[in-house]
Amino acid sequence: MRKFIFLLCFLFLLVGCQGSSYTPIAKDKNVIITTNIKEGSISFIDKKSKKLITTWELNEPMAGIALLPNNEEILVYGKQLEYMYVYSLTEGRQVDKYKTGKGIVNVVVSEDKKQLFAADQNAQKVRFFTIEGKETGSVSTGKGPITMVEHHNQLSVLNFYDTKLTTIDTKKKEAIQSFMIPPASTGATISPDGKEIWIGGHGDGSQVNEKVLVYSLQSGEMVRSLHAPFMPVNITKDDKYVYALSHGSNTLRKFDASTYQEVGFAEVGSNPFAFLKSGAEGYVASYDSDEVCVMDMKNMKIKQTIKVGKGPFQLIEREGEGQ
Repeated sequence: MRKFIFLLCFLFLLVGCQGSSYTPIAKDKNVIITTNIKEGSISFIDKKSKKLITTWELNEPMAGIALLPNNEEILVYGKQLEYMYVYSLTEGRQVDKYKTGKGIVNVVVSEDKKQLFAADQNAQKVRFFTIEGKETGSVSTGKGPITMVEHHNQLSVLNFYDTKLTTIDTKKKEAIQSFMIPPASTGATISPDGKEIWIGGHGDGSQVNEKVLVYSLQSGEMVRSLHAPFMPVNITKDDKYVYALSHGSNTLRKFDASTYQEVGFAEVGSNPFAFLKSGAEGYVASYDSDEVCVMDMKNMKIKQTIKVGKGPFQLIEREGEGQ
């Protein structure tokens, strides 16, 4: 009897140490993943069937997630979290954690898949980690580093509470350039030719931002100002177009990257914060309505909506193994 009780206690202890488990995501499944910040959850959508697979209710104050290079694990981070947490999709559980201290608001995997860039708003730095979580260096930025985009070993960093963009050499781990941009800038993409950066933002509080600004990465000079009211906070691209999602007006705009002309427009979602282009489709995270809008990008029309967790704020895609 004592042995039986001891065994039960051991099993309970083992389960407790492993933490919560969630519905696993098959390796061969193509999924669209949303980070839902109202409730601290992650939702998984089957890209083929356009149906919700499951929502992992982590109940953590997360800011976002990053898909790790093995394509099977995600990294969960947040400004109020002491750790970055690693979750296995196929196992449906936490498998590791990296001590960082509080302050991490964004994490980007490097183009060569060998580093993690972490924007730390408590330290006002971009911190460098190996994929396995070992910190290898840091570079001071302006106040409130948030958006990060990399091109050819150069990381462009928007500083939300400042008026400058910081450019970091990711090999040397040092700042090599900075130039003036508006305060509260957020959302950026490098042009397909690598010569320019397109930047969005909220506005400084006294005035709502209505523009997407295009800067030369070489000179730091503004070369275009594009009308995109109100508050274009998510800027993405494909091989030919740049997309600006404005959460203040619930609109998605499509610009020709070579001519800067607006060539498409759609009203979408309710207070949308994130847009993901995938093939002929687009996905919009509609924050206030707790859903993802699926779009036909040829005619810029919504095809359907999918309910997810509360407050979808970020979108990423995981391509299934062998797909």
